[in-house]
Amino acid sequence: MKILLVDDADVFRQSVANLLRTRGHEVVEATNGLDGVKLARAHLPDVIVSDVVMSQVDGYALTSVLRQHPTTTDIPLVLVTGEADLKGMRKGMTLGADDYIAKPFKMDELMAALELRVHRRRAARAEVEQKLACLGSGITLKLPPELSQPLDRMLASTAMLANSSQPRTPAELAELAQSLRDDARQVQRLGRNLLAHAQLELFGTNPSHLNRLRQALSPNADAVVAVPARQCAVATGREGDLHLKLAPGAATIAETHLAKLAEELVRNAFEYSPAGTPVTVQCYDDGHDFLLTIHDEGRGMAPDKVARLGVVVARADGAPQVTGLGLPIARRIAELHGGKLILSSEPGKGTTVRVSLPAQPIVAPAPATEPQF
Repeated sequence: MKILLVDDADVFRQSVANLLRTRGHEVVEATNGLDGVKLARAHLPDVIVSDVVMSQVDGYALTSVLRQHPTTTDIPLVLVTGEADLKGMRKGMTLGADDYIAKPFKMDELMAALELRVHRRRAARAEVEQKLACLGSGITLKLPPELSQPLDRMLASTAMLANSSQPRTPAELAELAQSLRDDARQVQRLGRNLLAHAQLELFGTNPSHLNRLRQALSPNADAVVAVPARQCAVATGREGDLHLKLAPGAATIAETHLAKLAEELVRNAFEYSPAGTPVTVQCYDDGHDFLLTIHDEGRGMAPDKVARLGVVVARADGAPQVTGLGLPIARRIAELHGGKLILSSEPGKGTTVRVSLPAQPIVAPAPATEPQF
């Protein structure tokens, strides 16, 4: 391991550094917190061990600065002090320290703590890399049809426009322009959803991001849901098919995420149901959860459609099926905010999606600490 050791007590720092080197570790020494920040950014160590009480930039300030910089934000950091107390421990953990060890300690105890933190960081990074690999594989398999179809139509339309040997009437030109616009919007929406899907997957691997997500609150969740629902109805020319049954309620979710969740679900409901049939959007707060239900009376889930879009859902006959990219985004949004999404669908009888989200912010558990030595 590469270890950055920050302590202004020369004898203690040099003694610990020598013992670490005898065990085969690379040690970078900093004599104060300011140098510690500089060396951390320059060397990007596997783990940082820092004293708390120092003359220039103490351990708390060091922790705060390192956690705010993107290159050092996830480096494991262990604070060491001869004045350990509960208040100090809480302060260190709140600022982003991973552990808090009291002097004096045995070298084996320090090494066990450092190895644990480094192992957890490597495991977290491996998980992120695996998710990205899976995401990339999924994109390779799933996206070509969704992209190639509108792009092929756009190329065909532009080819027709470029063919000067076939004059076009104003009506034909307007029809081609509308077709190009519709296909361009489809490609644009798919690109945005792809980025949203990737971002949500990465959010789930970062505990600090996850905690922030779960502290956001939409006090007027019903009003937030109504906006994208009406926009989807207008966009599809089906304002008369939209039935809103929205009771006041709050949900633990940022308004932008709630709006995205509602947009994807309502859009799917309109897309997979014929004009003239109702799409019902209902929500209410039961005192514990914010409950959102979207129901359509369309054709239900077509097996060939759901089989290639990647999310397992329950069907009326018990057989598994999957849906498109919009539903995975909505489901992931719900899960990251401590909620869940359940979809039930039966061919010829429509689809119902039920989402539950906590009505109050989720209290984050206290950071796990190693036994005090």
